Amino acid sequence: MQLNRTSGDLQENTGTFESVGGLEIFYRNYPAEDERARLVIVHGIGEHSGRYGNVFRKLVPRNISVWAMDLRGHGKSGGRRGHILAFDDYINDVSSMMDVARQGMQDQGKSFLLGHSMGGLIALAFALRYPARIDGVIVSSPSLGIAVKVPFLKKAVGKIMSYAVPGLTLSNGIDITMLSHDKEVVRAYADDPLVHDRVSARWFTEIVKTMEKLSNSASELKTPILMQLAGDDQLTDVNASKEFFGAITVDDKAMYVYERLYHEIYNESEERRAGPLQDLEEWVEAHL
Repeated sequence: MQLNRTSGDLQENTGTFESVGGLEIFYRNYPAEDERARLVIVHGIGEHSGRYGNVFRKLVPRNISVWAMDLRGHGKSGGRRGHILAFDDYINDVSSMMDVARQGMQDQGKSFLLGHSMGGLIALAFALRYPARIDGVIVSSPSLGIAVKVPFLKKAVGKIMSYAVPGLTLSNGIDITMLSHDKEVVRAYADDPLVHDRVSARWFTEIVKTMEKLSNSASELKTPILMQLAGDDQLTDVNASKEFFGAITVDDKAMYVYERLYHEIYNESEERRAGPLQDLEEWVEAHL
């Protein structure tokens, strides 16, 4: 494990582990003094673990250690950019990351999983499959639906290509100006060499299939959940998230909708992101 420093004088440890298929997965760890809990972050499509500095700086001083991984095909991890053969590839990566994050942890220690956008979809799928492995799940702008409806013909062609040429990649079509009101965030995203815009035909069909599966599984969720939604999200379907939340039967659930925020609620301009970050901190505090 390599040791260095980050902005805000947080200690950053970096490392790798081998996931299913022998792929090397990169992660960052920000250990907290007098640790009270551990939290794992799962990022969205095309980005990477290094883009969650505002979350690190919010939670680590509150004695919550944070781990953030680069999913396969992203950032510094192995794998073809934006490509998976099955959605379970992502679930397996997160499962291995959770094992790493819990090493040396006392039995009574709390652990949480936070997923943003596609990472939110992954985090919910993980929580549904492994409810006993986490003490709470947090999702920000989860990809439970696509903001722009995909035409039937395009879906049909996508399914054909998924089996005929599963590794064929195209641009994800994300309008990066809709990520944040902070122009510096948008510029940094555009200039980031670890960011990519590729998605494969198989990735598309696996994501759509998982969205459809989860839309009918909300009542099966047994884990405390915090859902944070961008009210002006142009990239994911906010109504799909609201419908999912409404179908959750577990009593310990909370949802916040930030009406004027874009998709990346933790990377919005300073005055806009303050609310989501504070709500995140308070929810985790309440569950320690």
